[in-house]
Amino acid sequence: MRVLSRRKRIANGVLVAVMLLLSLLFLFPVVWMIANSFKPDGQITADMNSLSAFLPPALNGGFFDNYVTILTNTSFLKYMLNTLFYAAILIVLGIVVNGLAGYALAKIRFPFRERWLLIIMLLMIVPMETIITIHFLFVAKVGLLNNVIGYILPMIVNPFNIFLFRQVFISLLDDVYEAAQLDHCSPVKYFFTMVLPMSRSVVATVSVFTFLNVWNDYLWPSLVFTSSDLLTAQIGLGAITANENTTMGQTLAAITLITIPVIIIYSFFSKQIVEGVVSTGSKEG
Repeated sequence: MRVLSRRKRIANGVLVAVMLLLSLLFLFPVVWMIANSFKPDGQITADMNSLSAFLPPALNGGFFDNYVTILTNTSFLKYMLNTLFYAAILIVLGIVVNGLAGYALAKIRFPFRERWLLIIMLLMIVPMETIITIHFLFVAKVGLLNNVIGYILPMIVNPFNIFLFRQVFISLLDDVYEAAQLDHCSPVKYFFTMVLPMSRSVVATVSVFTFLNVWNDYLWPSLVFTSSDLLTAQIGLGAITANENTTMGQTLAAITLITIPVIIIYSFFSKQIVEGVVSTGSKEG
């Protein structure tokens, strides 16, 4: 038994070491990007074929010049704040709308419920690019182009998020709802005060996925928005990188700025994301 236990510990140690090496391999581009985002172009070129390419320059008065230039001489900060604003709205509306739809599919019996579920599951495999033209024509027809509502409206309903909510809500005991009814709790009040708090993992998962979808989206906002006051971070990044006056260091600084929120989100909510996805995959129905 001791020999087996020792072999198991050695195998686990080797596995951890291999995974650490692989993670470092995948992190090399990120490390290179962050390190060179503080350098002028001449130093980036000079360090390209050495280990210095993965090290930041010495701390001096011009250490943050690339970041200062991006944040003060462009509208990139405004684009990032716009994107955070859109993401916050879509997270709230997405949780409410998709959560209610998932709860209805899980707990409320109505005609053709299973067929609606099948339709939603089929919509999960339809790429956004195949229906974006329909969304654009609808938004243009109702006069909501270059409007925040026109941008947000088609993105609220998400079949994948509805399915995630539905899978979690299936496991909720009906006895809790019956007890709430005895206390004169309405179905809507029950959903917001009982169901959502009991489903924090899937709420966190949906919130993170929604944020990432909004933060990384380029195609849809580029179709809806033309005013510079409404543009998102990805469009701003494209404009900065396309500008001939933008240096390589400034481009890397802009890419680093747009990457930081994603890293922060994953760092704080990685556990909730895993729990949410695993819990949805373990439910039947």
